[in-house]
Amino acid sequence: MPKPQRNMTLSDNESSDEDVGQANSNMVCDPTFAGACYSNEPHLLTREDLNDIRDMNLSKKQAELSGSRLKDWNLLRQNTKVCFYRGRHEEFKDFFSLEDNVVFCNYVCSVMEVLVHEYNPDQWRLFIDSSKVSLMIVLLHNGNRFPSIPLARAANMKESYESIKLLLGKIKYD
Repeated sequence: MPKPQRNMTLSDNESSDEDVGQANSNMVCDPTFAGACYSNEPHLLTREDLNDIRDMNLSKKQAELSGSRLKDWNLLRQNTKVCFYRGRHEEFKDFFSLEDNVVFCNYVCSVMEVLVHEYNPDQWRLFIDSSKVSLMIVLLHNGNRFPSIPLARAANMKESYESIKLLLGKIKYD
């Protein structure tokens, strides 16, 4: 075992007892176990810490709630992101099809039933929206009491007579 030096001096780059005492003021030590010190500072969680939440055997809803609560209580680091993927689209995916890079609705009446709306064609109007890279068709309620309902979307398709005719043919619009 090495023996300590008898003549020790404090150089300029070493800390004094006051500096060490001030640094240790935030530390709490267990006197019964040497080396068992921990900080009084809060341990803010990171994304890696949140990944361990799966070990708690929480349901998806409970995990979402606990992540939300941790964020509300400011127990997460600033750059930690909490995101959840929902499956709201699952009940609608059987009503839509994909052909020729066009996603379109097969059964408008069935979608309306799931949304608990009665489909009356006189109360809804067709709206065609285009951008430089996509074309979309939605149903809008005349009184704006209900949200829009997407009927067709085509990525990488520009507005032209042929493309609109193709989309209207896919949704069987008369």
